[in-house]
This record gives sequence, C-alpha cells and structure tokens, in this order.
Amino acid sequence: MMKKRALPFLTAAITAAALLTACGAEKQLPQLTPTENEAQTEDAGNTPNAGIETSSQETESAGTDTAAETDAPLTAAEASAADADLTNDSLGPVSFTPNENGYSMVYGSNVLHAYFKRQNVIAGSGKMTIINRADDSVVEEIDLKDTEKCIVGEQDSTFSLLGWDGGTHLIICLKDTPASGESYYVNLEEGAFTSADGTIRSKAVTDSETWRYGVAPYGIIPALPSGSAVYVGDVLSADLLVRQPAAYAKIENYDENRVRFNEKEFEKDGKLEIKIYQIGDDPFTVTFYDGDDNPIGSVTLSYTASMPPEPEEEAPRKSVTNL
Repeated sequence: MMKKRALPFLTAAITAAALLTACGAEKQLPQLTPTENEAQTEDAGNTPNAGIETSSQETESAGTDTAAETDAPLTAAEASAADADLTNDSLGPVSFTPNENGYSMVYGSNVLHAYFKRQNVIAGSGKMTIINRADDSVVEEIDLKDTEKCIVGEQDSTFSLLGWDGGTHLIICLKDTPASGESYYVNLEEGAFTSADGTIRSKAVTDSETWRYGVAPYGIIPALPSGSAVYVGDVLSADLLVRQPAAYAKIENYDENRVRFNEKEFEKDGKLEIKIYQIGDDPFTVTFYDGDDNPIGSVTLSYTASMPPEPEEEAPRKSVTNL
C-alpha cells in the first residue's frame, strides 16, 4: 500500500477527483433470487485514491472511491498541516478529491468529495462554482444547501490514509458528467462550509490552483445514468473504456443476488451487460487498475429497480353473427 499525502486546506478556515459513492441512499429490499449458479462476488479494493491538494484525495460515486496511493513523502508543511490541531477559528484540514496534483476524475463519474478532519462540518450559505480551465467559463453553480447536491458520505478508508481518526465526508453531486480530457477548477464562496453550530465559516477560494482536476481517458459510459429507475429483469449496458494508464478494470462491490454481469474483468474496451434481479437499489463499482495492479480510480453506479407492471388483460370479445 502506498502512502497517502495530506495537505490542509484551511489552517484558518478552508481552501477535490473521485471511487464511487452514488448520490442517494441505498435500500436493501430482497425479493427475487437468481436461478443461475454463478461465482461468488469478487473481492473489492476499497482504498480511496490518494492525491494531494490541501489534503487531497481521489474517491468516487454511490459509496466510496477506490484509490491508488503515492510513495512520495510528505513535505514538512504537508505533514504539519495534516497533523494540525483543530481550533475554534478554523475548520481545520480538508482533503478535496479529485485533484490534478494527484489523480484525475474517472470518466463517467459526476461526484466530488471533501474530507474534513473536523467532525460535523455542514454545507453553508456560500456557493460552489465549477469552471472550465480551457476558457474560464462557468460550467455549474452549486447551492450546497441543496440536500440533493451535497450529501453526507460514509466514514471510509480515506480518513485512515490521511492519518485521521474520523471527521466529516461530504459528497457533491454535479449536474452533468464531465467530458473525458477536460480540466476544471473549483471556487468556493466564503461560508461554503461551516461548523454545525455555525460559528466557524470557511474562507473563500477564488484561484484556479487550489482545487483543480482533470477527467481521465479511462472510465465507463452507461446507457442509463446512475440512479435511473429500471425494472427487475432488465438487462442494461455500458461501454467500458480501458485506456492508459489503466491496464484493466474489474467489477466489484456488488451483491450477486441483486445484480450480475456478462464479464467481471476487462483488459480492453468492452461492452458491460448488467442484469437486475431484485427491487431496490442495486449498486456496483467499476475499479480501474494500472499495470502494477494498483487501483487508480473507480466509479460506482446504482439503479433503482421495481417490479415490472402486470400485463393488461384483453377484454373478452362478444360474439357476432350475420343473419
């Protein structure tokens, strides 16, 4: 396992690409059992991608992001920031992911992550703005108070990689899936994040370097976006793009009683077929690995299945006779 680099964003307040955490809660409603006798679920690698940028890291989509780490040692400033004690005038260290200093966003993902060392950080009144680095055009403005746009994530392994006992994980959901090869940066208005009691507000981020990220050439393009409503028995499709630096991709973190696939590992571009077996949320993760078997990024998709409607019965026909 490689070492995670951490650098605080705000020692006085706050100054982010991503495995998989889907935007929305997952329900477990067992219903139908598949009749096929298939192999057991593959082991999942769930270590978030480590990157650096004010304590930065990569994780993605409806759970947590699978991550690669870096062997680069922490600088004195980074180590000091990561270990900084929390004070009453600062939100303290934060790790944003994805970030261009570490790892790109996996093509097909549309979530950003913020990991705070402080407990109970919440969305504040300030907006988040996503800006295209090519021409400085505004791609999206996000009201973080919108609970469908900013949600609380799991206490995943990112915290241990950062050397923190815990904290707050916030997931920000973008409106659209960023295009492969594009590069973006994030600005934050003052007070975009606050302590739960509102007494500590984050500082503004107005530059193009603090939180910037690119979109990788490898990824997944599903025919239906994550979160789509489907029926039990549906077979969905997605294009898997296995491009350098990704050497292969694996399907992980799923319940084979709920969802199954035509293939579980891809060494080149291919078509993934996804069959849904049970009602409720059916999530899975696509994790990409480099040639040394290190996870470098992942995307989690989840489809909300219901039972197909009963077919309508035809009304009985009356008999007619010609006289």
